Amino acid sequence: MALAPIFVALLSIAMFCCYSHGQLQEESIAKVLSCFDNNRIYSECNEAYRLNPSGNINIPLEATDIFCSGPCLSETQLVLNCVDDILSNFVFYNKATLQQMRNALNDGCTFSRERGQH
Repeated sequence: MALAPIFVALLSIAMFCCYSHGQLQEESIAKVLSCFDNNRIYSECNEAYRLNPSGNINIPLEATDIFCSGPCLSETQLVLNCVDDILSNFVFYNKATLQQMRNALNDGCTFSRERGQH
């Protein structure tokens, strides 16, 4: 399996997240979405490889090394940290947790011979 489909599948973001009481928290959503536009977080990663509010991160198999060895991986992890700091119980569109997203990034950027195949 190619790296790009995993990123696309696992990094689909919902434009909402509910607290334990199930109420939509628009102010928190705006703060979460600001993580994706923060120029102090995403400063060097090529815009084509950035996680964005639509929830897509499109990394072609041939760009795995660029993404994983350059600033994109660490900057994407900073975005996830930013989201976590605002809404630790944030649930992505596909019902994945922040930890599952981190795991997908780690799996996709493994340094084994299977790099980019997860």
